[in-house]
Amino acid sequence: MDAEASAGVAVAAAPQSKAWEWEGRVVSAVPAATADEAWALLSDFLAFHRWHPRVPICRLASGAAAPAAGCMRYCEGTPPGDGTPADWAHETLLEHDQARRFFRYEMNDNNMGFGAFFAAFRVVPAPAPAAGCELRWEFQCEPVRGTPKEALVARLQAGLDGMAARVREHVLSARAAAPSVAAGLEAADELRLDNSIAV
Repeated sequence: MDAEASAGVAVAAAPQSKAWEWEGRVVSAVPAATADEAWALLSDFLAFHRWHPRVPICRLASGAAAPAAGCMRYCEGTPPGDGTPADWAHETLLEHDQARRFFRYEMNDNNMGFGAFFAAFRVVPAPAPAAGCELRWEFQCEPVRGTPKEALVARLQAGLDGMAARVREHVLSARAAAPSVAAGLEAADELRLDNSIAV
């Protein structure tokens, strides 16, 4: 049975009363993008592979398509190239709030040694007087045997920084293209007027 077929679907909230041994948050600033611009790119639970530099595969594994709670995605990382298999995980969407720009999910089955793992991804306006927005990745989990918490935080931070860089590049590229598209439309309008047979 492959990794994707072995996962079961379980939708559960992280117990609020539980004292987690590991919990934390990593943050990456994106001064070039507003919170709405960044959220428009990052809100799709099934598009993780478009923004995370080390996750080339992300697809619907079961359930209704996102953003429906209970939808499960399968994510697979880039193979390390030393014969070690790529990291993979099944993650279930628990909550998706478009207005507040966040979603929360639970990691179910995985080959990375995680037991209980809950995370939330948020896009918020940058605190004044900074411009743009911040990406925030928060987690609560059981300790991973043989791995220090600092290694998990560093891994999440590197991934989030990569996502922030991709969002910045996309937003700046889209803004740069906008004037040329507008100029092309204006030229087309002028051409239509010049060729008009109206008197």
